[in-house]
Parts: sequence; C-alpha cells; structure tokens
Amino acid sequence: MRPIRLREPSSPTMAKAEIFEGGVYGVIRRAVVIGNGSPCAENQCIGLVQALGLADKHVLYRVTRPRGGINDWLHWLPVSLHKKLDYIMTLIGVYTRVLLRSKGRKLVPLSSENGGSTGLSCILEADLKHIVSMVRETYEKSGPLLVVASGRDTITITSSIRRLVSENVFVVQVW
Repeated sequence: MRPIRLREPSSPTMAKAEIFEGGVYGVIRRAVVIGNGSPCAENQCIGLVQALGLADKHVLYRVTRPRGGINDWLHWLPVSLHKKLDYIMTLIGVYTRVLLRSKGRKLVPLSSENGGSTGLSCILEADLKHIVSMVRETYEKSGPLLVVASGRDTITITSSIRRLVSENVFVVQVW
C-alpha cells in the first residue's frame, strides 16, 4: 500500500487582519454588556470583558421582561411585543381601577417594573436607540464598541445593533 502524500502548506503571504495587528488593546477600548437578568450568564459576559482588559470601561444594560400575573404565561413572546401587551393590560387595569374608585371602592397599588424597589433600578434598561447613537457619536474618539450579550431575550437587540452600526461594533452572543 502506498503512503498518502499531503501537499506542503503554502507560505504565509496573507497579512494579519487589522483587528489582530495591535491586539485587542489597540482596537477595542470600551464594551457594553447586555444581560437578561440571569446572574450566571451575566457573570460570564463580565468575566469575558475583564479578561480582555476592559474591566473599568464597560457598561451593564439589562433586558427586562414583565413579570407576575398573566405575564408568566407570555414568556414565549418576543420582549418588545410582550412589553407592549403588558402596557395595554396595565392601561386597562388603571382605567378599571379609576372606575372602581369612582364607585367608592378601595384601590390596590400597582407594582412597579423590575420588581419594585429590589435594587434592580440601578441597572439601565437596554435601549437600542441610545446604544446606537452612543456608538455613532463616540466612534471617532473611542473606536469600535464591543457588545457582549447573554440570553435569548437579548438576541433582537444585539442583532439590531449589528445591523444598524455594523462597521462600528463587534458583537458576541453568549448562550
């Protein structure tokens, strides 16, 4: 039986891509972490950002989904549609309470988003328009942005960011 002869690898004539020439420190100077509230996945994203040397130059955003009542059965909806439906249901509830109040009945207080006052108010809600405008305004001064996201609720936001400012952003989706 004859031995198999493999071709010699071609000489490396191709240059490195621009992003790899100066290392990550030369290209990316800031990062955005978008989470869905799962501590494990968010910690992985923050760990990745810290491993890249951007520990003090990142911002944490969160995609929150309405919770409680009928919202627990609507988790299969996209986040944007779920929030709009929750807003409509809240309006219907407010108007119903106003009508009940006029009849002399006692009002039940409305629960606030993000679990009320449980400490989640310090984390910003991921706003697509805000992030895209920030990338466009600061690209000349700070360079491209690294977006690290975790969870299925963040896919729509990260894909929209990639579509709107693809030349100014690097997106990493962690599952």
